[in-house]
Amino acid sequence: MKKQGANLLVLIGIITLLLSSCIKEQKKQIKKLEENISLLKEETTPIRFKILGKTNDSIHLLVKFYNSDKKEINSFKKTLNGQELSIDFYMVPVKDRFVAFPSKIFTDRIPADAGISLYEYYNNDGYPGIFYTKDIDKDLYQGLKDIYQKVKSGQVDSISDHFGNMVHDIQKVKSFLPENVYSIVTHTKGGIEIIEE
Repeated sequence: MKKQGANLLVLIGIITLLLSSCIKEQKKQIKKLEENISLLKEETTPIRFKILGKTNDSIHLLVKFYNSDKKEINSFKKTLNGQELSIDFYMVPVKDRFVAFPSKIFTDRIPADAGISLYEYYNNDGYPGIFYTKDIDKDLYQGLKDIYQKVKSGQVDSISDHFGNMVHDIQKVKSFLPENVYSIVTHTKGGIEIIEE
């Protein structure tokens, strides 16, 4: 019985040591990200989309993803049930900036939980490809990769002060028009806007 108690104490000690080490490493990564977040471009266009067609009950859409060098990295075409399109983002504050991760596309007839997850469309070996630029700082790269992994895997509770931000069209006010191209522009000051090209 004493041996089991001693083994349990050793196991608890090892777990505590590992957790402490992980927390220290995470704090170190966050500090590196905070020190280098100013290197992030203040304005980017991670998504452009075009409504290819609309009926009374569906939206046919083309979505393209771009990196910070404005190069296309992925795309998809989908027909969605509904009339009003919504694109959801996770906003993560880092120091005095905000990092926007496109998360889902859904409609007035498709709830957000059942929407199209966007993370895999800009996943580049675990890094959020929308932030890639050929001269990216290695610490900024690693910090963005770490945050992206948490956001993508739903571990957002470990990220302080994160929040959602959505852009959408409301049919009664102004709707996205077929055959027009729209850019979603994100700002490190926290804003997201849709610009008709």
